[in-house]
Amino acid sequence: MQALEPEAPNSSLDINSVLFALFQHKKKVVLCTAVGLLAAVAFYYFYPPVYESQAKLLVRYVLERSAVDSIDGASGPSNRMDAAVIGAEVEILTSWDLAVQVAQALGPKRLLPRSGGSATEMEAAGSVSSGLKVVSSPGSNIILVSYKNRDPEIAALALEELISRYFIKHLEVHRSAGAFDFVTQQIDQIRTRLNQTEDALKPLRARTGIVSFKDSRATLGGDVAKTEEALHAAEAELAEQQARVNQMVEGGRSSATPGPAAASLPALSSSNPGPVVEISQVSKGEIQQYRALVLRLETLRKAEADLLSKFTPGSQRVKINQKQIKLVEDQKLDLETKFPDLPARAAALGPTNAESEGQHLDIMSERARVAGTEAKIKTLRLRLRDIQEKMKQLEELGPQIEELERKRDLEETNYKYFAATLEKARIDEALDPSKMPNISAVQRPSPPTRVTKTRDKIALGLAGGGAAFGIALALLSGLFLNRTIRRPLELETQLHIPLMLSIPYVGALNGQLTLPSNDSSMNSGALVTRKLHPKLAPWEAGHFIRPYCEAIRDRLGLYFELNQLTHKPKLVGVVGLSGASGASTLAAGLAASLSETNDGKVLLVDINLGPEDVHPFFKGKPAYSLNAALKPNGAIASVADNLYLASVGSPKTGPAQLGLKKFFDLMPNLKASDFDYIIFDMPPLSQTSPTWGMSAFMDKLLLVVEAEKNNREVIKRSYRKLVAERDNVAVVVNKAHSYVPKWLDAES
Repeated sequence: MQALEPEAPNSSLDINSVLFALFQHKKKVVLCTAVGLLAAVAFYYFYPPVYESQAKLLVRYVLERSAVDSIDGASGPSNRMDAAVIGAEVEILTSWDLAVQVAQALGPKRLLPRSGGSATEMEAAGSVSSGLKVVSSPGSNIILVSYKNRDPEIAALALEELISRYFIKHLEVHRSAGAFDFVTQQIDQIRTRLNQTEDALKPLRARTGIVSFKDSRATLGGDVAKTEEALHAAEAELAEQQARVNQMVEGGRSSATPGPAAASLPALSSSNPGPVVEISQVSKGEIQQYRALVLRLETLRKAEADLLSKFTPGSQRVKINQKQIKLVEDQKLDLETKFPDLPARAAALGPTNAESEGQHLDIMSERARVAGTEAKIKTLRLRLRDIQEKMKQLEELGPQIEELERKRDLEETNYKYFAATLEKARIDEALDPSKMPNISAVQRPSPPTRVTKTRDKIALGLAGGGAAFGIALALLSGLFLNRTIRRPLELETQLHIPLMLSIPYVGALNGQLTLPSNDSSMNSGALVTRKLHPKLAPWEAGHFIRPYCEAIRDRLGLYFELNQLTHKPKLVGVVGLSGASGASTLAAGLAASLSETNDGKVLLVDINLGPEDVHPFFKGKPAYSLNAALKPNGAIASVADNLYLASVGSPKTGPAQLGLKKFFDLMPNLKASDFDYIIFDMPPLSQTSPTWGMSAFMDKLLLVVEAEKNNREVIKRSYRKLVAERDNVAVVVNKAHSYVPKWLDAES
């Protein structure tokens, strides 16, 4: 026995399932769509007219006016507008207090004229709040305010009143009540404390001679550092100068100096003959003058060399220097002409070069510098002593001065703050709500216009909602609530049961077929039937079931050949899951198809119905009981070539009952009969049905499933149970509806 493969979860939400569900319940979709359209049309024409007035406010900035906050508040003109500021103004506009004020100003009777004068202010405020709409776009400082009302006059009037009272409400929210009196009192107290602090600082400043403790301490500290640095530098310079003077003095003592006898030496040596000139004729002053001219001339020539290194020969400074040199040379030449022995006398007095004279002058200069440096050191020491005395005094009075200065600075800061706050409070007290600089009305309340957008949206919503509800209902019913097999393909995709064949639904032809009742007495063993509707019998060639039965016949023949079932008779059972599944019609049609192959006789056994619902006569030929049909030499009439009918039961009994033991006892007779095929029209499957036991004796069992009637779980359990008895079950889906058009149906 072949075991069933484990089932894998399979979703039924594919496009074909959706289309099938929609077309299956198309009447619901059409009905719901029609209802939605009717509701939309009715709402469109009966919707009461609503009028709307709009205004726009520009919020440049929000100035928080508080006596204890900073002067600019939370936001100023230079601050970027953010969502919090605009959101706060939106909340003010939509506040209940503002709606109550508008309701009180206009009156409940005007706002709610249909109330008959019994409306309260709270109800009127509710109507104002419900009709008000405030919108702000992200990143924009424009607030759009609109109000709707059925009365166009009230729509504009209420919005105008709301905008006017909003400015007043804005000031009440953002300013501090009684700020002017409070700030005035605070500034008087701070001024008194500041004067007391200044009075305490004056005598201390007079004693120390300072203006600011911090500045004076920093200045004195800098002065001490600078004085000490200058003192150390002067002392080092003094030591250097004294060392230089001592060195010069020692050098002067060691050099040779001429004696008085040198002056009496002749000016000309013996090797230089010439006229003898008496030395006494040249005075000492003239000799000193000559020596000075020589030194002056040497100095000017050095200066000339230095100037020529920096300036051109035509430079004015060079020319002046040259004139001075010419003048000194002329003076020197005049003395030499007047006193020929003057050069010799000047040379006899000692060196006449600039170094000796400069050395003499440097010693005098250095000694003067030493004296000056000593005086400078003395002065620096006195100054350092004075600064240290001031610092000592400052350190003694410093903490007290510093504390008073810190207190004065704090009081001055508070005084400046409250002075600015006082000015702001004075402006705030006199501010006109209608002339606020930070908020202005870009657009005053516009003339009321009729609002159709809401009506159109609701009408479209009703129309679309009806269609959407119909589609949703169709999908819910077809895909989720309906647990039956709707399409033959679902048998394989969802239940994993192989499908042998599917038979479409063709209207009334799927009903039972009966012919006129047989009143002939020539067949005494025939069961009596009553007359139903005159229709074709399933074994007639014109019946719609015949093509499908022939297809099943061919597949049964292939099955018997492949499984080498060559014995006779071959037992084929046809069973349905319900009484109206069409198993009887399929059994009759299959028997007729098998009888036409000339492979032998075919017996159709009805063990499904009672005596009043047995298979109909065919051209007046009755059906026999099963016992009579199975007699070896019994002569029974066929309803067609090689087709015989038999039924379980008798005209005197109730519904046919064929127990398993009785069926088992009939098996030898069945196998010994001369029929090639015996087709059993078996009772539908139920918990008490004998079909469960009889199915094991069948060579092939056809399970007929009625589409859209039989539950999936019932089909699955029944199939598994039958297969567990014997793996020879083939499933046929009957009455399969095709709702989807063929050009959309992928399964057709």
